[in-house]
Amino acid sequence: MIARAIPKTGHRRRRLLYVEDHAESVALVEALLAGRKDLLLLHAADANLGIKLERTGRPEAILIDIDLAGMSALEFMKVLRADPATETTPILALGANAAPEAIVKGLEAGFFQVLTKPLQAGPFMEALAFALEFAAVERSEQNTLSLRRPTFKESR
Repeated sequence: MIARAIPKTGHRRRRLLYVEDHAESVALVEALLAGRKDLLLLHAADANLGIKLERTGRPEAILIDIDLAGMSALEFMKVLRADPATETTPILALGANAAPEAIVKGLEAGFFQVLTKPLQAGPFMEALAFALEFAAVERSEQNTLSLRRPTFKESR
């Protein structure tokens, strides 16, 4: 596990979990996020560790390599979707297959967005921004719902 702490800016940093087994890919994402003072990058080298980090670190978004050894990205996603605490966490998939059919298949499987290798800075940053915004709205709605208390009117 690697957690790259980005200096505090006075407010809570959002967390991105990157599940990836290739050090070069992790280094690229670290470099792309180096200027993000509001973000903490968590890294897991396999899906099982990724699930543990998701449950303890509660990242707002997840980036996962589709071609992981061991547990597949689809199995990883199914585990998270089965848990009410993680069922809406946006999961961005990253794979080598850029064919439109592969991207559609990934979206139909439930990935928030499918990105292709080599990872391009612009599309990645846009997808990440959208995923973090989605996560913020989802968490805000969950907090609002948990604060509401049912009201009952007595009928006589």
